[in-house]
Amino acid sequence: MQPHIRNQVDWEQPFPPEEYASRRARVREALAAANLDAILVTTPANITWLTGYDMIWYHLQNLTGLLVRADSDDTLFFDSTAHTTLISITPAITEVIYVDGAAVSGTVEESITAVVGGITGKGLGKSRLGLEMWGYAPHASVMEALATALRDGGATVEDHWTLVERLRFIKSPLEMQHVRKAAEIGDLGMVAARDFIKPGVMETEIEGTIMSAMMGAGGGYPGIRTMLGAGPRAGTHHSPPTRRQIKQGDIVFVDFCGVYDRYHVNVNRTFSVGEPDPRWTDLMTKAAGCIDAILSEVKLGDSLSSIDAIAQRYTDDAGIRKYVWWVGGYAQEIAVPPDWCGNNWLNPRFDMGDPVVQPGMVFNLENQFDVYEDWPGGSGCAYIETLMVTENGLEVMSKLPRTLTTV
Repeated sequence: MQPHIRNQVDWEQPFPPEEYASRRARVREALAAANLDAILVTTPANITWLTGYDMIWYHLQNLTGLLVRADSDDTLFFDSTAHTTLISITPAITEVIYVDGAAVSGTVEESITAVVGGITGKGLGKSRLGLEMWGYAPHASVMEALATALRDGGATVEDHWTLVERLRFIKSPLEMQHVRKAAEIGDLGMVAARDFIKPGVMETEIEGTIMSAMMGAGGGYPGIRTMLGAGPRAGTHHSPPTRRQIKQGDIVFVDFCGVYDRYHVNVNRTFSVGEPDPRWTDLMTKAAGCIDAILSEVKLGDSLSSIDAIAQRYTDDAGIRKYVWWVGGYAQEIAVPPDWCGNNWLNPRFDMGDPVVQPGMVFNLENQFDVYEDWPGGSGCAYIETLMVTENGLEVMSKLPRTLTTV
């Protein structure tokens, strides 16, 4: 920590200190409810949520983490000396222990020793500790080695990888403002793409236009690369843009997130370069009604899975099931690469349960279609909306039409 650097922080932080304090308090309550003395938070998105720390290199042996205890608001941060400046400009980080073993020597034992020593030094060496054993970083073998070292020192270690994420699913009013800003930025990117698409431009140029528009509005890089495909690539779903040039008659699939301070809002639209075969228009128009059905039927207090049930029923009633690759959704939250998918899904998984619909939730709803009947222009089409739950019910974040748009 370098105080002279911290004293130069004169730009707006993502949230005020009171917001981060409120989040830590919620974690302390959850720790007490789980009969835990502390948790070492290592999931990158959870670290960002608790501190505002935004770092881009979570390698597999990286033991960056935040120790949060149940009996005190004191926290302890672990990270590499390479990030001294980044730590110094993150005001919510108040105390740090540097763990450079893996980065310097290529072995992780030194880092584990430093983390165990830091936890023990806080009087928690023989306590009941939660770890986040499942996540993109660190590698599972590193977490298992850390857990073993803590147990060898007398601690009781349990896996509580969902504890913080369950709290993140219900957003504060300030977080909801960030979500709205991310939605505005996403729409700016999609409008830029729509206006740029024409015969002769490469798919990669379209992505460049999207990113330029979003960055120019103060946005950030999404947790997943832009998914973009045209013509025969329109149904690839999870493919990045290529140097293929757009052709007259192409169906163009564009899927990305607007991002603001790591808060993500997913938006996906499909365009036709010139007048489309009417079957594309018919499929997308029918599919668009899925969102209308959800908006008209879902009420506060309904189960999250009821939203998925409505979407599936609508898809069947509309007669478009045979083209479905996937209809469903998942939480949209603060996210760090390589993913933006929250683990609260509309069809419950990961033992996250089936919470009731309540203000503060944000999730997407996807309608993804594969068309293998050789319709002119492409191999698939789709749209994605992100929905926010407010005191008045569900609200669609994007202001753009979800039907097929001709450019």
